[in-house]
Amino acid sequence: MTKQFTAPQHLALLNQYQLTDFEQIWAYKGDWFEPPNRERGGWSGVNFLTLQSESGAKQAFYLKRQQGFTRRTLAHPVAGEPTFLREYKVMQYLQPYGVSTPQTVFFAAKSQEAILMTEALAGYIAWDEWRKVHAEASYLRKRSVISAIAKMIKKMHQAGVQHRSLYPKHLFVNENEGNAKVAIIDFEKSRITPWIAILKISDLITLNYRTLDISRTQRLYFFKQYLGVSRLNAWQKRICCYIHQQSLKKSSRK
Repeated sequence: MTKQFTAPQHLALLNQYQLTDFEQIWAYKGDWFEPPNRERGGWSGVNFLTLQSESGAKQAFYLKRQQGFTRRTLAHPVAGEPTFLREYKVMQYLQPYGVSTPQTVFFAAKSQEAILMTEALAGYIAWDEWRKVHAEASYLRKRSVISAIAKMIKKMHQAGVQHRSLYPKHLFVNENEGNAKVAIIDFEKSRITPWIAILKISDLITLNYRTLDISRTQRLYFFKQYLGVSRLNAWQKRICCYIHQQSLKKSSRK
């Protein structure tokens, strides 16, 4: 087993519910937040937990468990290692860079099994859900959210992380009348790479493809905020055109 991590501030609460080691948490019985993903001879599932401390305070968590979901690495070229291990490592790596992610409560892994428990993002909803709920929001409110998203993705890329699954459902928004904060989730497929200057384009294509329903003006505003410019130069325009063209190609293959 890899070194087990437990967030010190949650140790007493976890102990209260006998959820302090791998075996206890692995044996947890509860309703699935969504049906478990079963493929390649393994499975991966998520539970939503609300735990109440002895003082009466309640806190929500997501408990993710998986078996047989692995990726090959240089250290484990044959058997591979659990994909939750990658997610845990990336989230820990991003902390000093100011990239908001769910806070890890507990992590442990065996060769083919892994547990990752995180704090629920209180007050946040996925960007695609936010857009549905606030379809009639003002132009300025929508721009505030887009700006916060663009800047957070830029921070992630500047840290050298390619998300590789950058969908609106993985961008969580906490917004109140023009004051927006953003957190990024689901780093199972992510990688820390020295080639981020090139590979970040793939992330931007994925996100643009998944948001073709929003206006061209809003998507252009996203790129300007991501690039930190008020006006695109010739090279930046070419990059934006390329991203849009690749998005349209992906859309045509649906």
